[in-house]
Amino acid sequence: MHIAFLVLLALCSSGAFAIEIPDNHPVVLDRDSGRLDISRYLTYYEDASSDLSINRVIRQWHRLGSTGMPDQAYNFGFTDSTYWFHTRVANRSSPNNRWVLEGLYPIIDEMELFVVRPDGTINRQIAGDSVPFHLRPRDHHNINFYLDLATGEQVDLFFRVKTTGAVQMRMLLWHSDEFSAADHQERFLLGLYYGLLVCMLIFNFLIFVSIRDTNYLWYVSYILSYCLLQLSLNGLAFEHLWPESPWWNNRAVAFLIATGMFCVLGFSRSFLALRDNAPRLEKIFVGLMAFFLVMGAAALLWPAYGTVIRINTFMAAVAVGFVILAGGLCLYRRFRPARYFMLAWTALLSGMLLYTFKTFAVVPANFVTEFGIQIGSAFEVILLSIALADRLRHMTLETQRIQQEMTEKLESRVAERTAELEAANRQLEALSSTDGLTGVFNRRFFDVRLSEEAARCRRNGPLALVMIDVDHFKALNDNLGHQAGDACLRKLADVLTTVVRRGTDLVARYGGEEFAIILPYTDMAGAEALANKVRAAVERDLNFRWEGQLVPVTVSLGAATAPGGTSVEPGDLIAAADAALYASKQAGRNRVTVRPPGHLRAGGTEPATR
Repeated sequence: MHIAFLVLLALCSSGAFAIEIPDNHPVVLDRDSGRLDISRYLTYYEDASSDLSINRVIRQWHRLGSTGMPDQAYNFGFTDSTYWFHTRVANRSSPNNRWVLEGLYPIIDEMELFVVRPDGTINRQIAGDSVPFHLRPRDHHNINFYLDLATGEQVDLFFRVKTTGAVQMRMLLWHSDEFSAADHQERFLLGLYYGLLVCMLIFNFLIFVSIRDTNYLWYVSYILSYCLLQLSLNGLAFEHLWPESPWWNNRAVAFLIATGMFCVLGFSRSFLALRDNAPRLEKIFVGLMAFFLVMGAAALLWPAYGTVIRINTFMAAVAVGFVILAGGLCLYRRFRPARYFMLAWTALLSGMLLYTFKTFAVVPANFVTEFGIQIGSAFEVILLSIALADRLRHMTLETQRIQQEMTEKLESRVAERTAELEAANRQLEALSSTDGLTGVFNRRFFDVRLSEEAARCRRNGPLALVMIDVDHFKALNDNLGHQAGDACLRKLADVLTTVVRRGTDLVARYGGEEFAIILPYTDMAGAEALANKVRAAVERDLNFRWEGQLVPVTVSLGAATAPGGTSVEPGDLIAAADAALYASKQAGRNRVTVRPPGHLRAGGTEPATR
């Protein structure tokens, strides 16, 4: 009885795996099989409680599994359930016995493969982006499993999928050699793609360093976050950047979606100048940017990661819609850069929308939707390069046109500009050389001008200097006050500038009540005539009144001349004119004394007084 019981127990144990697993559409391998898409050969079961074991699934699959074959790969979107998938693989005539199963959605958290052989043996493998990378059978960015299947054998494959993201089940069955060849080709294409992104990143960063345009900084930040996001979505980041950090790899997608959208919104807001072109939209953009900052932190800190990635993915689609709306509105309002923006970004945004809709199971999972972002971004890079080249061409043409116009205008404006500058210099010189009380030139300017005229006298015509002094000015100051004296000097300056009209002549206040007149190209007779004219004009026209009382004012004048072609020192000419002035005062005032040529020093011939 004891022996019989043991035999019965052994038969029951082996019979647990001898239960017939229904499969009307097995995957059949023949001599030409190298790559097969087994997605449409899968049946599934949703384990909402996530408590089924593989033994229970095997025993109950005849009633748990779905019926019929799907038209396309399963895509259940975001779900908290665990999903089981089953198919049977039969090697009827293929001589190959080394096969690879590849999952084309690399960001599934956990995918377990149970290989059930006819003798009841179960082999388990596990992979996923939350499982350490070294547990994968092959070092590959996609989830993969080994399958040994000799000619004439068949096995049942059960996949258990548990993830906080979307459940997408596109599976390929490869012969090992075919898989290696395809992997080499895929890596070559991905290398070109990411090489293009890195080149764009470096190029635009160098432009930013050169011209400090914030548009380029936003664009560089976006390319960096977007490149890392794509590396994570493709599984390449887990393979090459952080293979021993499954926690970070699991949360990187949600974090990079948030940072990428933050940079997209910042670039769009800056490039489209929304503050001026669409102020209301600009406020919405600022709000969305603040939201994605918070969600980026939540992706790292919030325990319910599944909720975070769903919100991020949904809000990314909303933000993309606002970006397209902003570009279209600016284009409608004839903002020229919006044309380049819409051409370059429509391709990328369309790819992002396709990927988002695929994640939410709105559109089927296929090559275009799976790699929509890569395809769109490749077109974006090309279009942006064309846009930049076009912008550069227009800038070059505009620069050439401006240079041509400037060249044509330059010659006609040189003389005008020169005259304006000379006039401005003269005006500045006059302002800095004007006596503050009388408005005529001051002593400093007088000294400079007399030195210039003395040097010119050596080469050209004669030079005359007239010194003028107000008669009895001290008594006028003492009796009427300094304000009366100042008013008298201002009236005298007005008379002098009225009488002296030649552009070459100069009237200056020499000091106190004393004035001087420089007369280039003037001989003794001319100097004497002008001096007498001044004396008479003062006596006749000054008409100085103070507090209603007429105050008579006269002046004494002394003139000295230097003939042309002779060397004369300014100090000698001043001394001669001053000596002549002193002679006029000694002779009774209100008169003119002329120093003849050749006798410039005070010790020379007596001046002629008239």
